[in-house]
Amino acid sequence: MLQGHSVLIDLHNETSVAGIIDVADGHMTCELTHAVFIDRNGGQHPFDNFMVRNRMIRQIHIPSYLDAEQELRSAMERGVLRRKRVETKGGKRTFKQKRAEVRHKETLEMISQQKKNKETST
Repeated sequence: MLQGHSVLIDLHNETSVAGIIDVADGHMTCELTHAVFIDRNGGQHPFDNFMVRNRMIRQIHIPSYLDAEQELRSAMERGVLRRKRVETKGGKRTFKQKRAEVRHKETLEMISQQKKNKETST
């Protein structure tokens, strides 16, 4: 969803990286281009390419022009979030796949609720 978009990623060691996501794998390891590493003291260090391992990510700031709810809904409708069924298991989804889908739906519901709360408060 965020490939090709400029993002800010907060890391667990109190530093940040800003750049354009070039590649993001299924484990959320991100490769950024035109990146700027921001250290604890606010110093900025430019990099042509920068890789962030999934275990280092604390938070990814989604750009305001992207509608996360709509992006997740369209991904679920396209079936991007579902793996291809394995023939040896008789076509049944695994517990992990079912749990992931439930969590995606819970996240969508939470985003919808937050939008409703913002609209009623303004």
